[in-house]
Amino acid sequence: MNKKISILIILVAIIGIYGLFYVAVTNVLMPMELDSFKNDLNGMPQLPVNNNSTINDLENSADIIENNPSLKYMSQSQRSEMANQMRHLNSPPIGFLNQNFTDYNNFYTSSVLAYKLIGNGTLANEISNLSSITNNLTSLTNESAAIDQKSANDFENGDDKAYAEDLRSSANNLKQYNKVMEDLKTQLQKIINQLGG
Repeated sequence: MNKKISILIILVAIIGIYGLFYVAVTNVLMPMELDSFKNDLNGMPQLPVNNNSTINDLENSADIIENNPSLKYMSQSQRSEMANQMRHLNSPPIGFLNQNFTDYNNFYTSSVLAYKLIGNGTLANEISNLSSITNNLTSLTNESAAIDQKSANDFENGDDKAYAEDLRSSANNLKQYNKVMEDLKTQLQKIINQLGG
């Protein structure tokens, strides 16, 4: 008899704790995160981040340089000076602050677990998908920095063909960046909708 009562007390305690957890997630965490995700969405830059004319200019410049090689006609000192300026101006894609999304992703890891525990796996999956999108942004930003460095080196070396390819790589990177930013905006809106916003 005492064993049955003990089991019943433990069962009631577990249900009570789960109930408190459920209430805390739905009444505290969800509204707080709804505001946070809305702020993230509202803080996004105008899309597309990199306009088509910038991308077209890069592609056209690549064609011109490839069809009319001229870097070898510049003196080494001129190429070196310009390459150093390019290195100095090396920056992530236009409109993007070079953020590390690791903290952002870690912040929402506990939320994913909380939503899974209350049975809202769909919301947990949407937030997990956000992590892969932010990882793509970080990867594209790192790739952009590497392309910029290679571009400056190829310019300094007077390698027209390699420099033209670098410009094409930059244009492609900007196109990918625009797509991932669109994906980010869409994903944030999905999460907001799941949170009831």
